[in-house]
Amino acid sequence: MSVTGGSEWLWLPHVHWAQFIALYLFLGGTAGGAYVTSSWASLMKSLMDTDSWLGKILLARTDDDEHRYACAETARWGSVLSVLSIAVGGVALLSHLGAPLRALTFPVLFTNFGSWLVIGTWVIVLFTVVAALETLWLHFGANLQSQSGLSMFPRRILGWIDGVAPWSADRGIVWLLDTIADTTRPPSRVHGAFRLVGGALALLLIAYTAMLLSDVAVVPLWERTYLPFIFLLSGVSTGISAALLGTVASGGALTRTNHRFCLTDDAIIVVELVAIGLLVSYLASSPDVAANVTETALFGTYGLEFVGGVLILGTGLPVALSITVTMLHQFTDVGETLWGERLLTGGYALKYTLVLVGGFLLRYVILMAAVKTPLAVPGL
Repeated sequence: MSVTGGSEWLWLPHVHWAQFIALYLFLGGTAGGAYVTSSWASLMKSLMDTDSWLGKILLARTDDDEHRYACAETARWGSVLSVLSIAVGGVALLSHLGAPLRALTFPVLFTNFGSWLVIGTWVIVLFTVVAALETLWLHFGANLQSQSGLSMFPRRILGWIDGVAPWSADRGIVWLLDTIADTTRPPSRVHGAFRLVGGALALLLIAYTAMLLSDVAVVPLWERTYLPFIFLLSGVSTGISAALLGTVASGGALTRTNHRFCLTDDAIIVVELVAIGLLVSYLASSPDVAANVTETALFGTYGLEFVGGVLILGTGLPVALSITVTMLHQFTDVGETLWGERLLTGGYALKYTLVLVGGFLLRYVILMAAVKTPLAVPGL
């Protein structure tokens, strides 16, 4: 990052603002979005199971077994990916600390609750606990022993470990987790309230990173009016894409579950594009020289990543691809043939993959374009 005043320049080291921080921002947003997706899919599944009036209003038909299966897969994929994302993202974040283990002292040392750094730390910890419990309840328990689907891979991996370990498989890790899950699983209404709390924490997790960046008010690209909204939309979008990519892999590409989540993701991406456009317009019209330089950097130095990666591959193309695949799926008989089913499945998988790539590049550009921005500082 460079600081300028008149003809003098001061270059600040930016070694800490590298790909790992962008990866953390991306994975944190994806974790929150995946949990929200999991909670919504779980709600649909429970409405189908109870055949409630709300389920009929939301079209959660109880006679569609493929829809029920896809909802269950989406819920499990969303929960386990939220845990994996926040775990890997946490490692990426801690890798930039000189003494990573000192982070464990945060309950004692982090006392400034007006700081988004402190707020975010508590949100990460609480969210991790909630997501881990939700993953436990969705993957383990006596009634889930016969469940099928790729999303049950944690159970299968641990079952394989029990099979080759010296201890008894009948009283191994899977048995222990089944017992803990059945003992701790809350009643239905309490579980619903638990998911609401988890959803609130998930949205906070997505937004707090933008709030943390926008605390640095001298960086025009991190303008608080726009950045938290952009990160929130992008995080939910990448979370949907991550969870539904798993559902597609599980064979649920042609189900109503995938169709609805895909269209929801499209709507979110369109709003996200509008928000990005407003941010770019703000930079272009601002009298601040730093804002103008940042806008130039987005389309110059980082033009390939921003225009090619974010605007085209990460947002525009996925929406166009989604509309095309959806039209073929809904209004033609392409999906009735084996090659057509593979074509549609590949189209959905490609769409979700591009959204994930775009989500990472968005955060990379947001960081790196700001790092290279000259800041006007009085007195220099």
